[in-house]
Amino acid sequence: MAVKDKKEERIDARLTAEAKQQIDHAAALQGRSTSDFMVQAALKEASLVIEQQRIIRLTVEESIALAQLMTSKPKINEASVAAMRRHKRIIGS
Repeated sequence: MAVKDKKEERIDARLTAEAKQQIDHAAALQGRSTSDFMVQAALKEASLVIEQQRIIRLTVEESIALAQLMTSKPKINEASVAAMRRHKRIIGS
């Protein structure tokens, strides 16, 4: 029999009586404890926040501009010439 993760951490929150009643009611409707309901709701929200920070969303116009930049021939300037010289000096080709 596998041992479940031991729940050792705790979070305390203060909320209004109305908020507590609403959370208790929602948990009861799902047949879950208030604690389980709150943990699952918090984890769901945490996943959404993390996803929003990891994914870059572009408008259609921004996507087109990015694609054009990525497919166009790069412009040669002093910095790019210096970088290529350093690369050739270090790598040798």
